[in-house]
Amino acid sequence: MDDFWRGRRVLVAGGAGFIGSYLVELLVTDGALVTVADNLDTGTLDNLSTVREKIRFLHGDLRRSDFSEEASGGQDVVMNLAAKAHGIAYSQAHHGEIFTDNSLINLNLLKAVCKSSGCRYLLVSSSCVYPDDAVAPTPEIPTFTREPERVNSGYGWSKRLAELQAQFYAAEYGAEIAIVRPFNGYGARCRWDDGTSHVIPSLVKKVMRGDDPVVIWGSGEQRRNFLHARDFAWGMKLVTERYAKADPVNLGLEETVSILELAGIILRVCGKPGTRIECDRTKPEGRFIKSADSTKLRSIVPEFAPRNNLEEGMREVVDWYRRCFPDSAKVCQAAARLP
Repeated sequence: MDDFWRGRRVLVAGGAGFIGSYLVELLVTDGALVTVADNLDTGTLDNLSTVREKIRFLHGDLRRSDFSEEASGGQDVVMNLAAKAHGIAYSQAHHGEIFTDNSLINLNLLKAVCKSSGCRYLLVSSSCVYPDDAVAPTPEIPTFTREPERVNSGYGWSKRLAELQAQFYAAEYGAEIAIVRPFNGYGARCRWDDGTSHVIPSLVKKVMRGDDPVVIWGSGEQRRNFLHARDFAWGMKLVTERYAKADPVNLGLEETVSILELAGIILRVCGKPGTRIECDRTKPEGRFIKSADSTKLRSIVPEFAPRNNLEEGMREVVDWYRRCFPDSAKVCQAAARLP
């Protein structure tokens, strides 16, 4: 158990979500007194089933300033994982909506926190703040010199705005603020909606429902660093504890895998290595390489290393799909046994 968290009152905004729920579990294990605030738009109470009786849950919309103030009141630490974050298909068509919703959440929560003297804050930013032509692996470069990642422009700008607000408030109020810039995450508890899901759940769904060929957006040669949601949660907890200096820290590593290689791993895990893969180059693929220079992260948290490898993680995601769509998985498995 980590003594820093024992007995601390901690709000996890977006704590019923994909990464937030893993963070809640870690904090409960460390002895924190956890409150979760979530509108359950993308998160679910099922994600909190292992700790539901050990936490306080507030259902509400953090885009409303009154709810943000209510949720933040009396907390020692506020960790903001609440966000509207979707895959490329949705994101590139809804820049304004995503910018507005995320900006409201960020502005409301940080303003509420700064009214509470001594409350520490975690801002979860994003690798989408970086421009498309950023060097890879990408260090924590200044982000207002060029446009953010184009396919996620609205999201990237909302996170840039949040970082700027955090730095202003840290200087103005002396607030203790940690900022992390996560790269690409995966794991169970992901969403499967075709219009909003990210690349890994999208590919797993295509394979498990029997698509042949499995279509990849873009060239397939685009490369990503992937971290399991549990590893993201662990990193967020450690950076909040050790580096509340309003200075962004990448949460990701240098190693990458191409989307074609990723698809091959998923096909192997699903027992369908012979399935055809087709790349649709008319579709956007985002930045060609997204990987993090982890120098600063390792200086702050030298023990940080992935606890979940990619192939094991894909097995977990496939198992998650089978739990979410048991009938679909059975049909797919039966079809795979046909001569």
